[in-house]
Amino acid sequence: MRNDTFDEFDDVPHLSTDAADRDEFGHHPRRVVEPSGRPLPSPVKRGGGTGALWALVAAMAIALAGVGWWSHQQLLLMEQQLIATQESFAKISEEAAGRLDDIRGKFVANESNGMSDREALKLQVKQLQGRLAEQAKAQQISLSEFDGAQGKRLAQISDDLKAQQESAAQLVAQLDAKLKTISDEQAKFKNVQADLAAANQQIQALNTEIANLKKDGSQSKAIKSLQDDLFVLRSEVDGRQGQANSDTKEFDVFRIQVMRNINTLQQQMQNLQQQISTR
Repeated sequence: MRNDTFDEFDDVPHLSTDAADRDEFGHHPRRVVEPSGRPLPSPVKRGGGTGALWALVAAMAIALAGVGWWSHQQLLLMEQQLIATQESFAKISEEAAGRLDDIRGKFVANESNGMSDREALKLQVKQLQGRLAEQAKAQQISLSEFDGAQGKRLAQISDDLKAQQESAAQLVAQLDAKLKTISDEQAKFKNVQADLAAANQQIQALNTEIANLKKDGSQSKAIKSLQDDLFVLRSEVDGRQGQANSDTKEFDVFRIQVMRNINTLQQQMQNLQQQISTR
């Protein structure tokens, strides 16, 4: 609500005008004396200072106008540059968008090609794995069959080797027995040679006696008897030499045969050992 009691003023100042105030409005003459009676000082005319001030103000106004015009031109130039930059950015954006679309299309095409190639590679890998599995299975079967055949072959070779070893042992035993027999025969042969040497000496002595008797011309019966004895003795000596020679030949033939058999067995054993080592 409005309270008018605060609008009442008890102390209002007194206002009055003087001649100088009235002179400003130009409807009263200017008073040249103060109320105290002293004359007022005359105003000083400053015409030249005001002109310079107006010139400075005009120059500043012109400068401000020039600055404003230059700023306006700069703003227009910047606006044109901004428009050109925006247009170039728009062109670059359009080109980039086109390139991105091309790249995206190429990427999609490459991805589709890569997927198809990947699927083809997977199919090839699966086929290769199947082939490898089949080959491994076939090789395993062939190896098992080969191992079985090799086992049989090795067993047969082992049996043959044992048989050859047994036959070689038998031949060695026969050779030992024959060598023993030959050693006995050699001892007998030495005895026969000694007997033959003694008989030869006797024959030489008889020949000497016969020659002496022939010189005498008598005792023809004794000479005949000695000749008969000499013939018998020579026949006996020749028979023993023939027997000794036949025994020696038989021993040589047997020795050659045994050595040939031994060499054959050794060669067969070496071949079997080489076959076993290679397998």
